[in-house]
Amino acid sequence: MAPPPDAALTAVQFEIMQAVWSAPEGATVAEIWEAITRQREVARTTVLNLVGRLEKRGWLKRRKCEGVYRYVATVERAAATTLLTERFVDDFFGGSAAELVLNLLGSQQIKPAEIDHLRRLLTDADRSKKPQGRN
Repeated sequence: MAPPPDAALTAVQFEIMQAVWSAPEGATVAEIWEAITRQREVARTTVLNLVGRLEKRGWLKRRKCEGVYRYVATVERAAATTLLTERFVDDFFGGSAAELVLNLLGSQQIKPAEIDHLRRLLTDADRSKKPQGRN
């Protein structure tokens, strides 16, 4: 699934997308609203308006199922998070993932266990990019 041409999402729109991605058969506006209100208060009409905007922008597709509209994502969660992360790094860190990590390290936002995990990921990525030796 290709991302919509207007690929930016606000935090609230991403929250709606997460509710939809969590529903394998798609979600109604009521189900999306219920998922969000478990975390914070929001008016149902606000969710309805935002779902409509996401549909118009190509992030959601509406299907009628048993008399109600169910919304399904047009972009898989992994593809969307990759796209949004790349855009964030481009917009705020000049395209440098290292600058993002340095800022996180400097702000004490990363826990020691997360640093260890990052080390393992970087080591694995480095190994996979090195040419394999010939036998």
